[in-house]
Amino acid sequence: MKSLSCLVLLVLISCSSGVVKKDMEDVTGYRTSGVEQYFLGQLPQWDNVSVQAQCFKKSSFYYLDFSKLREAYQLTYPEMIELQAQYNERLETYFRSAAVRFVKPVEEASFFSNTLEQVRGGVRSLKLPDVNEVQVIWFEGHTSDELKKIARSEMLNDKPPILFSSCHSRQSLTQWLMDEKLDDVGFYLITAEWLSPYSSQAVLRPGLHLELAELLNKKIKISVIKNQQSINSELIIP
Repeated sequence: MKSLSCLVLLVLISCSSGVVKKDMEDVTGYRTSGVEQYFLGQLPQWDNVSVQAQCFKKSSFYYLDFSKLREAYQLTYPEMIELQAQYNERLETYFRSAAVRFVKPVEEASFFSNTLEQVRGGVRSLKLPDVNEVQVIWFEGHTSDELKKIARSEMLNDKPPILFSSCHSRQSLTQWLMDEKLDDVGFYLITAEWLSPYSSQAVLRPGLHLELAELLNKKIKISVIKNQQSINSELIIP
């Protein structure tokens, strides 16, 4: 079942972008922004899920074509991940203030260019202190009570905690932490918009993943706080 879902995901991601572009090009007067070449197609709502977490994603995320980004801008894997994450967060902020969930080509180009400029200038959503080890907690792998117990325990005292969610966006997970009065814990967040169908070598593969050591630093030791359910395969940890 998992392999079938991965295959469907890969086919949808790789094919839907072309279908959308063709449909849009048939609309009289439509002009592309030029940056759409760096985007893959959005997943349909029925397939916008995490199989292992067994949840629908909180937003319909935009996934970037890392192979084209690397060729055009010589971006590193962390930069491409940051670009995708920051672009999605920018769009979510925009959609929350707008009456429609549609971005005009000129707005799309502006959002992409501004986000690209920020990332190339060193702006980071995930900024860890200079540490040798971090702790990762999979949000969907724990109950709410378990997460609260972990957050208030001594196990988070000596290593920065990273809270990873397969389905939440950064904004929705931040809101959950505020609602549960856990926003003072100091979690570093990695959320669903950080996942990609591309490897750190910009090779397309089935499913969505994140190579955490490549994103952070290979010298940083990554520990996982587990219950009976281990971290899922979306988060690749050495």
